[in-house]
Amino acid sequence: MAVTLRLQKVTEADPERGWAPAEFYDIMADGEVVGSIQLRLGNTDYMRLYGGHVGYKVEPEHRGHGYASEALTTLRPIARQHGFKEIWITVQPDNAASCRTLDNAGASFEGTLAVPPDSDLYARGDLHMRRYRLPV
Repeated sequence: MAVTLRLQKVTEADPERGWAPAEFYDIMADGEVVGSIQLRLGNTDYMRLYGGHVGYKVEPEHRGHGYASEALTTLRPIARQHGFKEIWITVQPDNAASCRTLDNAGASFEGTLAVPPDSDLYARGDLHMRRYRLPV
């Protein structure tokens, strides 16, 4: 399986909302879009602890083929070009599929933290996040 990333869009920072600039990519497999992945280009304490540098999604009909872990591997040199030495990825504790994805990508589990009550994550119901570190 050869996964490639196709740049979809770049967003600017939104300081009012505390959002970093980001690059959004389509995850491509055999010429077909199977999901998406984003790299957030900030490096705040909040991002390292709770929000993470990366978000990804694989469409339901394409799950179970390792596309997300391959996309993370493909994203590593891109993150390195942006000056990252490591990227932090956070997942909800009950998201077993994402935990497996991160294990398969070579990320190390670094613990589970309570999310601050004044954050966007907490407001949407994410009270705890599992943290993973992926060297780039």
